[in-house]
Amino acid sequence: MLTQQEEDALDDGFILCDLSVVQRKLDAWLKLFPRVKPFFAIKCNPDVMVASILGAATCYTGFDCASITEIRMALQCTENNKRRCVYAHPQRAEEDLTGALSLGVEALTFDGIEELRKVSQAHKLRLDAWDEQNNKENDNEKNDPPQPPEMILRLLVPDESSTVPLGEKFGAPPSSIEMLVEESLNLGLPVVGVSFHCGSGCHDPGAYRTAIKIAKDALDVIDTILERRGNVDNKPNKCTLLDIGGGYPGFDGVGGDFDRFSGIYHQTDTPERYEEGQETVFKIAQVVNPLLDELFPVDESPIQIISEPGRYFVEAAFAYCSRIYTTKIKTGKDGINRRHYYIAQGVQGLFKDVLLCGENFTPIPIRVDEENKYQHDSTVDNLVCNASSLKDAKEFPSSIHGPSGEEFDVVCADCNLPELTVGDWLVFDRVGAYTLSIAAKNSSLSIRYVVGR
Repeated sequence: MLTQQEEDALDDGFILCDLSVVQRKLDAWLKLFPRVKPFFAIKCNPDVMVASILGAATCYTGFDCASITEIRMALQCTENNKRRCVYAHPQRAEEDLTGALSLGVEALTFDGIEELRKVSQAHKLRLDAWDEQNNKENDNEKNDPPQPPEMILRLLVPDESSTVPLGEKFGAPPSSIEMLVEESLNLGLPVVGVSFHCGSGCHDPGAYRTAIKIAKDALDVIDTILERRGNVDNKPNKCTLLDIGGGYPGFDGVGGDFDRFSGIYHQTDTPERYEEGQETVFKIAQVVNPLLDELFPVDESPIQIISEPGRYFVEAAFAYCSRIYTTKIKTGKDGINRRHYYIAQGVQGLFKDVLLCGENFTPIPIRVDEENKYQHDSTVDNLVCNASSLKDAKEFPSSIHGPSGEEFDVVCADCNLPELTVGDWLVFDRVGAYTLSIAAKNSSLSIRYVVGR
């Protein structure tokens, strides 16, 4: 017999996370992009276990951070290695900048004069604090003063082919590059490279080709400025970093992440296995790798190349398991009886991409017998994987609704499901990206971690 607290928790549903998927995605990335070090975008899914898996890959990964909380998580998971953390939000509050520098963050993005001045002021405050502390020391040995953070210029690139364009908020146009770099150097802030973002959910691999060419031109402009001023300012006269951003789809095209929880999981996938038109990182790699080798030859270029994948690492690793708490049958205007199922998460929480991106989440059904026991193996992993045995059951036109009661709160408007009742379950696969970070504001979903086959 479950307690009332346990019943309430089940009513809210829970999350399954297969940590082995995250590791396999990293293995696949290293094969897809031999020269590009992934800096995981924590904002996509700030799960400490995911960050720990990626943080353990000491030679291969870093973290793209957009807040102080994310910076702390990144440092915690990398044994305080500041070189594996980039504060990649180019518009920050002064308090956040001061906090980031006090934590020792060494790399920041920028895209405007105001941000440069805020960074300069935050660095001066840190120097003042260091000076005050050293004046209190009685011994003759003093720590070296903190160095100014390395600045990365965020470029504006075409992002019309993305689901969520970011160009209206972030990015400096090519015409402002020289002015911004000069101002940064005047403030004593070294410029080490450039970054860009093709937009969240980029649908065109060719967009990366265009953006990388823009970045190469920008790096040449910056190098010219650095060479001219290097002898005067005693600063490096060559850029050393190119960040090719995020926007990568959840399907890698070569790894073992395909429908992990749906019962058609495969250890190895090939590009040919995916549906025609399926967006995969494999297709982006085919565009990016030859161009990087052409523009930044391995044996000649000083440029280190990083990227900001988020969805790529976590989308397939997470599933949401939700118990049905209400069912209705309604006759539509077309005269068809439709079954309506209500669950605890809706478009104002976990499934917000229904509204923002036009996603349609189709669930995997799981029945519970009269004795409140699952029909399948009692282990959660086998339970979910074997749920495909319901595929031969008669199906009916169905819709899945969130809890708000609002007309727009529809998770899945049209799907075919077997007849289900209150207490049965729905499992939603591939919900690891930009979901929990939103849902956590509305409710606390428990996470159950598994290690898959």
